[in-house]
Amino acid sequence: MTRRILYTIFLFVIAKSAVAQQAYIDSLKNEITITKNDTIELVLFGKLSDAYTEINPDSAYHYAGKMLTITKKLDLKLEEVYALDQMGYALLNLGNYPRSLQTLLSAISITEDPKSEKNILSAKFPPTDDFTDRTLTAHLQRLTQLSRTHQYTGIIYLNARNYEKALYHYKKSLPLAEQSQNLPMLSNTYATMGRTYLSLKHTDSALISLQHAYDNAVKAGYNRYIGSIFLNMGRVYIAEGKQQLAGEYFRKALMASTEYGYFRGVVASNLELADIYKQSGKADSSLFYIQNGLVAAHYLNAPDLLLRSYTALAYYYKAADNSDSAVKYQSLIIKINDSLFNSKQTQQFQNIDFDEQQRLQDVEKAKEDIRTRTRTYAMLAGISVFLLLVLILYRNNRQKQKANKVLEKTLTDLKSTQTQLIQSEKMASLGELTAGIAHEIQNPLNFVNNFSEVNSELIAEMRQEIGNGNLNEVRTIANNIDENEQKIIFHGKRADAIVKGMLQHSRSSSGIKEPTDINALCDEYLRLAYHGLRAKDKSFNATIKTDFDKNIGTINIIPQDIGRAILNLLTNAFYAINEKKKQSGENYEPTVTITTSSIQPPLGGRSVQIKVSDNGGGIPQKVLDKIFQPFFTTKPTGQGTGLGLSLSYDIVTKGHGGELKVETKEGEGSTFIISLPVV
Repeated sequence: MTRRILYTIFLFVIAKSAVAQQAYIDSLKNEITITKNDTIELVLFGKLSDAYTEINPDSAYHYAGKMLTITKKLDLKLEEVYALDQMGYALLNLGNYPRSLQTLLSAISITEDPKSEKNILSAKFPPTDDFTDRTLTAHLQRLTQLSRTHQYTGIIYLNARNYEKALYHYKKSLPLAEQSQNLPMLSNTYATMGRTYLSLKHTDSALISLQHAYDNAVKAGYNRYIGSIFLNMGRVYIAEGKQQLAGEYFRKALMASTEYGYFRGVVASNLELADIYKQSGKADSSLFYIQNGLVAAHYLNAPDLLLRSYTALAYYYKAADNSDSAVKYQSLIIKINDSLFNSKQTQQFQNIDFDEQQRLQDVEKAKEDIRTRTRTYAMLAGISVFLLLVLILYRNNRQKQKANKVLEKTLTDLKSTQTQLIQSEKMASLGELTAGIAHEIQNPLNFVNNFSEVNSELIAEMRQEIGNGNLNEVRTIANNIDENEQKIIFHGKRADAIVKGMLQHSRSSSGIKEPTDINALCDEYLRLAYHGLRAKDKSFNATIKTDFDKNIGTINIIPQDIGRAILNLLTNAFYAINEKKKQSGENYEPTVTITTSSIQPPLGGRSVQIKVSDNGGGIPQKVLDKIFQPFFTTKPTGQGTGLGLSLSYDIVTKGHGGELKVETKEGEGSTFIISLPVV
């Protein structure tokens, strides 16, 4: 009877809070019907979106979209960013992570541009939400919006379990909020940062961040998410084994979340309390709190919260031997998982993330171009003086200089010819051995092995589902097995093609040269190399920088061969930085750079240059002369064949009449340079 009374009270409080919020929402809608002013309508749509933020993400997205239309009409960039932030956060709560990330990255791009400060709303218009302060300068208002967008973006990466990226955006958000003295923004960012540290099992850092969040919230009198702070403090204490203290904070979180209408916190607090009662063997109390949370989850219609509630109920009914109810909630779990975490959404999210990384690199490149241009102008005067001296010396010693240049050129040509002859002799010996070497097929074999392992797991799962009589799931698994078999066949044929290509290593290439976009080729193999390594090692991460000369156009090459050479160089570069990362501290940022440029050699003509650079350990001077020899490798036994660089050298020099050289500094990194003549 007591539980029934408590449950009724809980429903009453939820309903009362919902009614109060609805009354506020109705008043905003009424004002919209009355006003004829676009700017006031824009503000009202923003307020409506904010009111719906934590109770109805569909409506929040709808009204933010209406606001967005007016912001573009009035060219109010900071208000446009606010609308995009609201839409991105709504999409996040609806479980659409790819579109959420794409929307928020668009907002970051707009807000990072100082031009967005030019046209802003005056202080006579009311604030749109708790974070808006129109009395600030345009610059500080822009920093506040940028801080908020980074914080929302961090939440996406937190939910996607990419904790490093989440922390990156929180650390971008905090100094911006501090500059504008926005205490509510500081509180929110510290709170979500605390959640991230907790996910990383850094409980001390999590507790410090959450304490900062609480202090700023109290100082600002900002209570909207105070329940979330208590909730995550309770989770920290759970991680530290302090069950009783955790329970106290979960109850505080439930009360605060209910009082201030933060229904996501209501759901989460109930589920945490249910888990504590489950651990102590009080199944009835556990069910009571799960059902309380489910009420709020249904009210929000939030997929992630419904998933957590259904999971708790499925566990409860399974433990209670109530198979009908357990199966019911298991089916609901499967349905939500299919919509939230399908492979298509995951791939879209990864692609958007990769494109954003490329955008950031382009921004950094633009800044570097400005710095380079400044240095260039500063050097012009010195170069002019130097050229004047050269001209004077040239006039006074013309005949002597001519003779010296002829001798120097002859000596250079002799040395170059000697080096090429030595290298040609080394490469010729490879022809006798190439037929027995198949190590180059490792990459496609990895795909074959991976998909074969996945199929083995799927077959085991299918046998289980057959035993359960679940024919629909069996058909789905069978389709997945068939798709994987097609991939195995594809990569098997690719391995066969590589072996055939290796058999031609010591002979003239039979490939046909064709006009090729070298920039697109480099970008394609960069992605192939990076994602290939990521597929084998999920912990592998690196900063990738590109600088492609858009004026190169197309050049006549054999794209498959040059692509293989580029792939070999990129694979070696990623290996070098990964090895250095294992030996370095957290301050080391592994970086690989690929650039293209058009150059004019001293002897005339035109060449295209491709550079692959890394900041790994570099190449020791004692082995530098051996790196292009067949079968020479510095990698541990079983990790390298020693054929990659020799094959690349052969493709560039013999197949295309170009040049492949290396510049390196031990301990700092290496740069491999491909030069291809343009015919």
